Amino acid sequence: MITATCEAAMVKDETQTEKAAKWVEVARSLQPVVEAELEQGQKDTIVTRKVVQAWKDAGLYKAQLPEHLGGDGADNVTYIQIVEEVARQDASAGWTFAVNTSGTRIAGSLMERNAFLELLGPNGDGTAGGFAGGMPPGTARKVDGGYIVKTEPMPFGSGTEHLTRVATLLYLVDQNEEKVIGEDGNPVVLTAWADAKNVEWLKNWNASGLVSTGSGHYLIKEHFLEEKWIATADPSKISPEPVFQQGIWVATYLTHIGVALGVAKRAIEEVAKVTKGRRRATVPNLDEYPLFQYEFVRIESEYQAARAFAVQSCRAAWDATMDGTFTDVHTDRVGQVNAHLHRVLNDIVSTARLWSGSAIIPKNGALARLVADAQVALNHLVADPQQFVKLAPGVLARWRDDSLSKSF
Repeated sequence: MITATCEAAMVKDETQTEKAAKWVEVARSLQPVVEAELEQGQKDTIVTRKVVQAWKDAGLYKAQLPEHLGGDGADNVTYIQIVEEVARQDASAGWTFAVNTSGTRIAGSLMERNAFLELLGPNGDGTAGGFAGGMPPGTARKVDGGYIVKTEPMPFGSGTEHLTRVATLLYLVDQNEEKVIGEDGNPVVLTAWADAKNVEWLKNWNASGLVSTGSGHYLIKEHFLEEKWIATADPSKISPEPVFQQGIWVATYLTHIGVALGVAKRAIEEVAKVTKGRRRATVPNLDEYPLFQYEFVRIESEYQAARAFAVQSCRAAWDATMDGTFTDVHTDRVGQVNAHLHRVLNDIVSTARLWSGSAIIPKNGALARLVADAQVALNHLVADPQQFVKLAPGVLARWRDDSLSKSF
């Protein structure tokens, strides 16, 4: 007999599934636009504004927003499936879409509510993002109503040219430009979002992969920044909706999970197509060759298993936020999914490259782009093997405690 709780869960899951299917279909419908603009994006080294506007017009940029903010309240699982579809079409497009939307989500988790609503704008598709990590590259000097801010060039400007506001870290300095020291004995660091009109992009990278992401250094020009565009230290002023209550790391991991899934999926699709009836050396039909069949089913299984792990953990984080039980364990599990998935991605793309034969040779071919894009994605800090080391103590403790569940 099905309990009321189970019935409610089934209804919820069905709604989430339907919502995901709807938005994935919207993303898929824009594939012709993404593909038509691919060459221009590679020349410009950034996804074209035509593509970004198509995403906005279709509502993809605000799908995650709560319904009362003009969005559709898409959950974590729906989001990674949207990113997966966009990245399947083109990894650079997926990366750009993901960093723009996750950056906006992060802004909602750090920025005062009224400022965030102003950022979103009347259409609800304003965006924020940028590299706000590592050593602060700039300074903020307090003046009436705000700060005078400026930065040195900082790296990792992926997708920032399409943003409404661009993030950075700043040392708080006094009138003598000396760093202000906080109560903990360390320099005070502020997170800030500058209007894109006050940002200069140096276009100084010649990336080997993800070439259309606009990656490179950028700097915030010296200007006056209103107080409201500085991250608040008062949690009561943060947007209360679940999408903003999972912290910056879940939002960051979801970005990379979606892209990795999309690249892995496209690699499997491509090798399945290029091996059909293809001769290689003494093998007349690769797709009928037992060794290839074994390897293909193996990597397809890895994709399905890793994807299921991602769906399970991302859904658990969302559900826990909804019922008020979200903890750091949920963040760590999503981080584990991300680190594991990138190991799987490496295997899938490497295997697809091996069996593709001469199909890998054309520089602008889909497989060559996938290999190059994957190698750059695999070098990102959140995909680094050290992530497993960071997570190990918690995972070990869980398996040593017989009272704890070993999975969500």
